[in-house]
Order: sequence, then C-alpha cells, then structure tokens
Amino acid sequence: MSSAAEIIPDRLFWISERSPPRNKPKSCFFTIDNELVYEPFCEDFGPVNLSMVYRFCTQLDRLLKDPRYRDYHIYHYCSVDPTKRANAAFLMGAFQIVIMKKTANEAWRPFALLPSFMAFRDASYGPCYYECTILHCLRGLDRAIRLGWFDYQRFDLQFSEFHEKIENGDISWVIPGKLLAFSCPSERKEMGICNYTPEEYSLLFRKLGVSAVVRLNNKTYDEQRFIRNGINLFELFFVDGSVPSEEIVNRFNSIVEMEMGAVAVHCKAGLGRTGTLIGCYAIKNYHFPAEEFIGWCRICRPGSVLGPQQQFLIEYDLKTHRTYSVRDITNQISALSVEYSPSDRAKAVYGDQGQAQRLLTAKKAHRTPQSSPIPSVDRPRASTPAYDRPTVHTKIEQSPTRSPFKRPFQSSREYFSQYSPVHVNYGYRN
Repeated sequence: MSSAAEIIPDRLFWISERSPPRNKPKSCFFTIDNELVYEPFCEDFGPVNLSMVYRFCTQLDRLLKDPRYRDYHIYHYCSVDPTKRANAAFLMGAFQIVIMKKTANEAWRPFALLPSFMAFRDASYGPCYYECTILHCLRGLDRAIRLGWFDYQRFDLQFSEFHEKIENGDISWVIPGKLLAFSCPSERKEMGICNYTPEEYSLLFRKLGVSAVVRLNNKTYDEQRFIRNGINLFELFFVDGSVPSEEIVNRFNSIVEMEMGAVAVHCKAGLGRTGTLIGCYAIKNYHFPAEEFIGWCRICRPGSVLGPQQQFLIEYDLKTHRTYSVRDITNQISALSVEYSPSDRAKAVYGDQGQAQRLLTAKKAHRTPQSSPIPSVDRPRASTPAYDRPTVHTKIEQSPTRSPFKRPFQSSREYFSQYSPVHVNYGYRN
C-alpha cells in the first residue's frame, strides 16, 4: 500500500486509498470519514474537536485490547479526499499522543514520508494566508496534556458535547479551570435556537467556578444581570475581526491574573476576538507557542482565531518571548515567515464587518450526529439547561445496533456492535 503508515509494528496501520481494502486475511479495517465529521463555518475543514478525539481514542484503544482481535492487523482506512485525509491523520496522531504516550514529533514521524497533507485553515471568508498544520495541532494537544489541560481519564464527554451547542450555552474550556470561551448571551429567551441569558449563564458559571465575565463586543445586555448574580463583568471592546491593542491585551492579562476564580470570555460568536485574547494569556503565562496554541484552541473550540488574528498571535509570541532561549528553532523560523496580506492588514485595523454574525449563523446549523461511536445515555433535551440536571451515574449494558465507526469492514462489524460498560458523569468533573 503506497499511502500506508505503520503505527504499531505488525499491528496497527493507517492507510489512504481510493477504495476500501478488502479480502485481507486476519485484518480488520475501519473508517471514520462519515462518522467523526468536522462541521465547517465556511471553507474550514478541521481539526475535529476534542470530543471526537476522545471518541476515536476510546474506541480504537478498546479494539486493540479486545482478545478476539489479538492476532489481527488493524487498519484505519480513509479516502484520498484531502480534507478527510488530514483529519484522519490528525486523529491517528492524537491516538499516539493520548493513548500511546508519544510526543507530537514521534506521533507525526510515520506520516512524514507520505504524500504531503493539506494544512488546516481559518473559518473566515476568502483566502487564508496562514497555515495551521497537523503537526501544529498535535504539538498543541501534546503541550496541553503536559500542562494538565486535557486528562483523558477525567474528560467528560457528555458535558462537552451538550454544552458546545448554542442552545445549551456554547461554552468551551480552553484553559480548564482558568479561561472559558462562550458566545454572547441572549437578551431574552426567543423562539428557535438561541443562547442562554445572563441569568442562566450565572447559574452555570457558579457551578463551574467562574467569577468574572469579559465582554469584547458591543453592549447587547445589561451588565448588572451578571453582577447581581455574583459574577464580575469587565468591558474590553475591540472591532469584530480586528486585533487587540497592547493596552487591551495587558488589561485582559491583568484581569485574569487578578480574579480568584475562572474567567469566561465572549465576543459575539466567541471565536475570533475571544480566542485571540485567551491566546495572549496562554503565550505570556504558559510560554505556549502561538502556532501550537492556535491548533489547540481550534481543537477545543473549532473556528477560533481568524484572519489577521493568526499572524497577530505569532507576532505577540515573538515579542513576548524574544529574550527566551528555550524556544523551538523551527517554530521561530516558521513564525518569522508569516506575513500579513494587504487584506488582513486592513482587517487588523478596521475589522471584518459581519464576520461574527456569519459564524453564529453557521454554528446554529451545526448538529450532533444522530449516530455516535459512544451511545448517549439519559442525555437531557436541548431545551433543558444543564445546571437543572443532577449528576447521573449510569452504565451502558447493551449497545445500539449501529457501529461506532458506522462503516466498518470485514470482522470489525462484529466488534464495533458491542460496547464495554461506560461510566458517565454529567457535569464538569472536579
């Protein structure tokens, strides 16, 4: 197979072919091309989010440990579509980091000799002049794990998948316990898909240990609605699609450092301006390289950091840590080669009118797939606020008829129609 990577010698393989491989004895093939699918905002196509990373790692780990397949060759197959290929390679790299405890560079090594992979792009309209590579994303995940931001054993899948939807709060931990991203609260409850109100957010935030909200967009609700509920609110407005001033960055970092609890940050969509300022804090306080942070932030919250905000974070990283000798030389070379296009240079100052509304419209169309690698158990309805739900402890005894990877090949159909018991804890795990 010309497009194959050996992940575990004589055991686990990744392949990309025009048609599914068949009729190989003692072999199990599976694909997630039509199962773990990235939901785009515009021309973006990945990386897939943290919940999908968790799902993939969980199921592949179970398959490799299943005694019925001890003597089988396991193949993760994907098509030659460049977007599917990139996400499939990212997931296999993430599996090596999360389950096999490899570094990002070690996880990428099997793919380095294969035909080149398409780099991920931002969620804005028009051409993208910054490349977020698979390796950037893997390094971001690797660094986040080492910082304790992602714990595979404690990750709460139900909480993540429930609250990522607009009607359920649209919240994402980027730095768990410290910085949370969300979209602008609704002024009032309306018909159709709408976000939480400030009062509903306040109830949820108190359970999550959030003590302050930072608003980056125009005033659309009375700040007293948070303050009356014990949540501080700070205003740091800058134009949609633009980059923050040095004064705003410094003020934001001071607020986060000053607050005893976590800080929830929002602009209109909670993606561009929000991800940019969270990135500044991560770069300054955790020495998180900008390229890696952009990858990590998009894994946590797809669509984050757009247009000139990407180059801005690279510049901020170089400016903040230019005196540090402990810095990946290849990252510096890559960063120095990034330049603003004329259009991005204009957006950095004047913004991108209507960008946030376009992102919100796309997000409202996103839906959790009906079929799922891990079945949902007692999931509350979309209209039910999560903070009204008690903690639920459930075991899955019987699986649904669908396979977790939807289109398995050969003997994998038998395997993936069964599930091991799963312990579900609804709500953020302390």
